Amino acid sequence: MVIAQPYVVFVQQEPFTWTPPERQRALQCIEETLAVSRGCSHGAEKTHFTVFPECTIPGLEGVDRITAAMLATEWPAETVIIGGVDGLTKDQFAELVQKPNTTYDVDRNHPDRVQPHQWVNCVVTWVKLPTGEVRSWVQPKLSPAWVELDVSYMSMYQGRSIYVFKGIHSNADAPYQFATLLCFDWIGSANAKRMWEWLLEGIAVRAGQLGGTLPLTWLFVAQCNPAPSHASFMSQVGPFFDSSRYPRVTRDEACLIMANVAGKETPGKTEKFGQSAVIVTQSRFSRPGCMPTYGNGGVSQRGGDILENFRDAVFRERGACIHSFLVIHPSTLPPGSAGRRVALRESTVHPFNGMHDPRAPSGAVPAVVKWMNDELDEPSKSLATKYTHLPLTAAAGAAHQRTVDELRTLKAEALDNTVNFASLTACKGSPDAWKAGEGHAVRHLLHTFSILDVAQYPATFHGNGAQATIVKGETSLEVIAVMGASHEDCDKHVLNRLPAHRGQLVVVSRDEDNTPWDPRFRSIYDQAPDDPSTEAKFTQPSSAIIRVGYHDVLDAYRNAANEAELKEALDAKLS
Repeated sequence: MVIAQPYVVFVQQEPFTWTPPERQRALQCIEETLAVSRGCSHGAEKTHFTVFPECTIPGLEGVDRITAAMLATEWPAETVIIGGVDGLTKDQFAELVQKPNTTYDVDRNHPDRVQPHQWVNCVVTWVKLPTGEVRSWVQPKLSPAWVELDVSYMSMYQGRSIYVFKGIHSNADAPYQFATLLCFDWIGSANAKRMWEWLLEGIAVRAGQLGGTLPLTWLFVAQCNPAPSHASFMSQVGPFFDSSRYPRVTRDEACLIMANVAGKETPGKTEKFGQSAVIVTQSRFSRPGCMPTYGNGGVSQRGGDILENFRDAVFRERGACIHSFLVIHPSTLPPGSAGRRVALRESTVHPFNGMHDPRAPSGAVPAVVKWMNDELDEPSKSLATKYTHLPLTAAAGAAHQRTVDELRTLKAEALDNTVNFASLTACKGSPDAWKAGEGHAVRHLLHTFSILDVAQYPATFHGNGAQATIVKGETSLEVIAVMGASHEDCDKHVLNRLPAHRGQLVVVSRDEDNTPWDPRFRSIYDQAPDDPSTEAKFTQPSSAIIRVGYHDVLDAYRNAANEAELKEALDAKLS
């Protein structure tokens, strides 16, 4: 599967469409998503499902662009594209449903039912048949969201039917079925039933006519949802999978796909939108620890454990990107504990507009890479932002940017080591569980190395045995910036993690009150070499470790009139 997650800029009146200046970008998002689908980075021979969330296809031009791409010889047969089209007028909707090889519910959703003051929010499902023919089905949205109800002069037409697509798995003599709902359709209701209940009831009626059961294999929920983890949305997952409801519709092996738009135009941290996800039952799948690219939902991603009885794979990247992944269908797994697997594999993140960002590298994104790069985006973590009127503020701003740029290039293991050295608590949980404490430790790291950079000690970051290396004269010094409740705690933390390297180590520690490091304090591990000429080792630390309190480093920065004065003050500390 491939899910587009573009950042959409809407006209703020009905019908809600992409703004005119953004429509060309919308078409480009389509092209780039289809290119990822053709690339098959998930490892399957083709992308069976490509999904565009609600309102992300810009009108009839976007529909035509997808149809043309599927008609091309290089687009594989027996594949599906699902896409939400932005707001259509009555005339545009009539034009859409009259396009060649297009099917719509003539009885319940005929254009004549759409009033002149109404507009249509719809999803189109394209299928390329084995013959090479491309057919499409148009399904208007059933339930308007609040923004579609609270309108000035128009109203959203409410659809009256849901398409259910059926087929036979190519590698097994077993049927499959799938359907799509548009955002609020997932929680909307009519005549005291949720829309998903109407869907299941319709399948159950047909199963009863056949004298057996039928599966619902995939249900796609294409969203433009600012709060995808809201309790109203999550609370419907349990009832949907409840096998006691509509028992003729088997859902033990169902896969619920939540596809949402982005919360910002670039990869990064945002509190709204995003959180595209794949939700399955736990009967055949194991819960992974800390997989690249996606997490397990729960408190860290959802804000609660409402889906604790399910396998909830939530993509960490909420900014603009394209998700590609392989879904393991439970019917392909052998029974018993030996057959248990994780539901998603080969999950990768791809950029829009050729953007270069570690969080969308056209590859897998380890959790620490996503977390750290989000932290590095924060302007408040710059020393220049905190102290705006000091003589060295401009130099500190430039140094901060150099430090950020260096850290963004580090690989996952080096980043993990860097954060684990900086924070006393990071090693106790995965990056998905890191909170403000680890973020404060990263700020201390950035401030420390920015000051060293301004003092003409630029750092080479490597995360190997220390966070970075600086050069003082002809001597290389390894440096660790660490933050904890006390200097003593910081000292023990560093000594417990020291590798058996030779050379000198500078430890810049900061306690919770930012007090000076007391030179009278000596760790129980301290021991000076008997022979003063013997090279110091980290494992024989006293003369190998230069301990500096961040309080003194910051004072030197705040009191210096220029780089030379700062260097002179720090030279004394590093001697």
